[in-house]
Amino acid sequence: MIRGKRINLRPFQDEDWQVMEKWGQDRDALWGPFQRFQLDHLPALREAYQKSGLLTRQFGFLLIETLPEQKVVGFVRYTLLAFPDADLPYPEIGFGIGDVTARGQGYAREAIMLLLDYLFSGYPTERVAAFTDSENEPAQHLLQAAGFQQEGVLRRAAFRDGRWHDYIMYGLLRQEWTERS
Repeated sequence: MIRGKRINLRPFQDEDWQVMEKWGQDRDALWGPFQRFQLDHLPALREAYQKSGLLTRQFGFLLIETLPEQKVVGFVRYTLLAFPDADLPYPEIGFGIGDVTARGQGYAREAIMLLLDYLFSGYPTERVAAFTDSENEPAQHLLQAAGFQQEGVLRRAAFRDGRWHDYIMYGLLRQEWTERS
């Protein structure tokens, strides 16, 4: 478990499926309005959980739990990317607040900061990346507030709601993180 001031990041547990299934009933809850909505998201997540517990050296899916209530309100995740050099993978992160009543309260920001500290402390990585839809202004502001720099635009990179969307690529270097901490 990774402890913060207002939240914990913790591994997924069997009893958390009730929360995920509830979020899965609302398109905007589970992945948010800027992600593809596909009916196989929950079954794919459940299959990955059964295989790995959603936590390995290569990827992790951690739940955001408020303190002191211990209420699960969202998630952060990371995956090691082997692009452009398979010998030097680096983490790519994502996040979401599935409990729509908990959005805008700073939980995602604290969760990202805790995750970044974990990744830079525990992995020999020079950089962490994040991608977001070009229309997702809240995520862009959050990433910039965490110290990420915009590195480029992947034009027409994702298909959502019947049309193609650009994705913005962000990066944060170890030195930039160290200077902020």
